[in-house]
Amino acid sequence: MLEQKGKNVEELEQKLGELEQNWNKCQQDTAELHARYQELEKNQQMLSQTLAQTKDELEKINALAQQKEGVIHEVDEAKRQLETSLQSQIEAREKKIRELENTIAELSQARHNLESNMQSQIATREQTIRELEDAVAKLDETRRMLEVNLLAQLESRERKIKEQAKAISELGSQKQYVETNLIDLKEQIAIQEQTINEQMNIIAELDSTRLKIENSLQDRQSEIEFREKRIKELQDAIAQRDKTKRQIETDLKEQINAQQVKLERLVGRLKVTFVDRILFNSGSAKINEEGKQLLSTLAESLKHNDQNIMVEGHTDNVPIGSELREKYPTNWELSAARSAAVVRYLTEKAGIEPQRFTASGYSFYKPVASNETEEGRHQNRRIEIILAPQR
Repeated sequence: MLEQKGKNVEELEQKLGELEQNWNKCQQDTAELHARYQELEKNQQMLSQTLAQTKDELEKINALAQQKEGVIHEVDEAKRQLETSLQSQIEAREKKIRELENTIAELSQARHNLESNMQSQIATREQTIRELEDAVAKLDETRRMLEVNLLAQLESRERKIKEQAKAISELGSQKQYVETNLIDLKEQIAIQEQTINEQMNIIAELDSTRLKIENSLQDRQSEIEFREKRIKELQDAIAQRDKTKRQIETDLKEQINAQQVKLERLVGRLKVTFVDRILFNSGSAKINEEGKQLLSTLAESLKHNDQNIMVEGHTDNVPIGSELREKYPTNWELSAARSAAVVRYLTEKAGIEPQRFTASGYSFYKPVASNETEEGRHQNRRIEIILAPQR
């Protein structure tokens, strides 16, 4: 468009040159054309109008040229902003990568710290148990000593009562004095009985405290045993997961290197992903020959453990074709049929226990990449086999 406007400017400039030549020629030929004065006046009026129009067109051309410069300036500014934005995105992604690497290092350190803290807590609790056992032994010794002291006091008071009774019989003549002493003696006995009751209550409280301490010790011991058992289960699950992963990496090395099969560690689990058409042909839920060989190889790694096996079918978002719609109305039916086919093959052909399996289909609602590109759809068409420890 700007080139066309430039051509128009050149044509107008050419017309202006021609007009200037005609005007000069008219001035030179004035004497010769005096007879045609009337005609020249008409021509002059027409030339004046043409000049006015030419002037307007020149003003428009100047305005367009200014607009062109503005557009060029805006393009340059947009280009500069785009370069700045791209540089910012690159720096942000590099920063994100560094943050992820730091996060991985922090998680590793946190895991190491957690293991150290758990060992420290176990040692602390064992020390607490020993201290509580010592406290219980001391309480038992204190109770025994109190029982001995109470028996000695009872025997002493019984002796005193006997001695006082004997004195009453010998001092029959001093009845009033004896009765007074008897009243005092009864009060003392009541006080002593009250003291004995109080001490028996103390013994009962000590027994209750001892029982509470023993129950607390049993609860703490049970908690420690449970945690130790849980830690061992997690360690066994991780060891079994890593052993299975190494076996699968060996058995399916070629497919893993070709990125047809992917392995991913999860928390206490292992996920094996079969990508796109390695197990099934397009639009089919029947396992192809290559898929059967791969599943048979995988089964050898799964037979010798007791892990639960979850098989998940996933598709892209491309609708089912008209020729297959009667059998699989939507991607829901296709993804579920494919996961069920894998489970049937591993149980019926490979001989793995059926009670270890769960089959499910997710259609295209759990993508791992964008469905807007062929590469993304290729990654979303997959079978995931998740190995998890039994609960």
